[in-house]
Amino acid sequence: MDEIKILLVDDHKVVRDGIKYTLKFQQKFAASIDEAEDGKEAVEKTKKNAYDIIIMDIQMPHKNGIQATKEILRTNPDAKILALSMFEEDYNITQMVKAGAQGYILKNIGSEELLNAIIAILSGKRYYSSDAAIKLMEPYHQKIIKVHDVKKAPAVRLTERETEILRFIVDGHTSAQIAKKLFVSKNTVGNHRHNIMKKLGVKNSATLIKYVIENGLID
Repeated sequence: MDEIKILLVDDHKVVRDGIKYTLKFQQKFAASIDEAEDGKEAVEKTKKNAYDIIIMDIQMPHKNGIQATKEILRTNPDAKILALSMFEEDYNITQMVKAGAQGYILKNIGSEELLNAIIAILSGKRYYSSDAAIKLMEPYHQKIIKVHDVKKAPAVRLTERETEILRFIVDGHTSAQIAKKLFVSKNTVGNHRHNIMKKLGVKNSATLIKYVIENGLID
């Protein structure tokens, strides 16, 4: 893999230094790193330089990561942006995904997951931290945002029971909680969960929630 040009955008120097240290001493790829202290500086730098990937914080002064992401993608639709956030910024992470970021990770992840996220996005894939995907749903409960009826792709047919269980999953319920509500066994719920994921082409709860969000199942 050729040297990767990375723009690291975060208003906290200690965070930038930590990520730079990780990238400097890893063995998966060579990287040259540029830095920006806020979204405004990031936008200006992307006008003058080409980067393979931009690691973008969300909460920053002058111009936040959501605004910067929209502006960068408006002028450079092929830009690859990886959102970086804290747990308490769940709603903003959702906005970053809607703004066009190809993935998001949490600041408390390990170095291995950071590298995997970078490689995945550079390969044209999306990357979502599993823990963050689950945490991401909490603001919807707090704001009483309801799940719409499941929109089925032409080739996807969910049974009435599967649709009901999918709503519970997206609403943050565990298999045990769903089983109790529906008066069925936990294994039965597990089987339905497996069938739902198979039909929708997803492999875990994180990508299932991602599917729901990206297909507009939540207002």
